[in-house]
Amino acid sequence: MKPELNMSSLKHDTIFVGLNPSRKKISSQKNTAYIRWCEWLDYLRLDRVTFINLSYDVDWDFKFSSLDRTFICTNLENYSKIVAWGDRVSGFLNRLGFRDHFVVPHPSGLNRKINDHKYVFTTLDECKEYLNE
Repeated sequence: MKPELNMSSLKHDTIFVGLNPSRKKISSQKNTAYIRWCEWLDYLRLDRVTFINLSYDVDWDFKFSSLDRTFICTNLENYSKIVAWGDRVSGFLNRLGFRDHFVVPHPSGLNRKINDHKYVFTTLDECKEYLNE
């Protein structure tokens, strides 16, 4: 079952936050970040999620000063649970004042942390606990 990805700012309980879009198109081939994320959502028993990137610019310079803080804060303030894709996103969320969030590794195959399946599933189990608090 593929989760429904809601790219709007509709109110839901949980929102996932990424950094910025890739230049590559979303692929449904095996072992892609999208497929891995869908598998993780199944593991978390989430069938409907909202996702937002901190920036929708593929050429974003990753500087806090160029971040559209109003856009991000407006979109995040109505969610009770925020899940960050990686430590870099978490750092930006902290600077924006969203300290109550959970960090999962970025699902990209370039992220070496996800080679450790025990780490991934331990983190996902902790995320389940966070989402059910």
